[in-house]
Amino acid sequence: MKDFLYQAGLLLFDDKKNDLRALPKTVRLQILVVLSLMWSVIFTVTFWSYNKWGLVLSTSIIGHVLVILGVYFTMKSFQNARKFNLRNDGYHNTTRSRQNLWVDGKRVELDKKDPGGEHE
Repeated sequence: MKDFLYQAGLLLFDDKKNDLRALPKTVRLQILVVLSLMWSVIFTVTFWSYNKWGLVLSTSIIGHVLVILGVYFTMKSFQNARKFNLRNDGYHNTTRSRQNLWVDGKRVELDKKDPGGEHE
């Protein structure tokens, strides 16, 4: 069980293994912050309703519905990220700028007729 939870944590939060790896790091951070906020609200509302009303059917329903919605939203976020591929066409990518390409911190000169980026 401990190994299963460890592997599940790696799958969710290791950006080299999860489906968010195709996204830029800033977008990955934004998605994970939104998901963490969502899960914090879910557990806060669930435990608040338990403290407010006690262990009744409505508390159980609220908690389960929120957890199901949270799991759904999390899985849809990962599925949408899986479809996104920044380097799909092999030409424009995040490291490309006008007339230059940076590889391992070194500037590589490109053809002068090369338009460079998508906004040119």
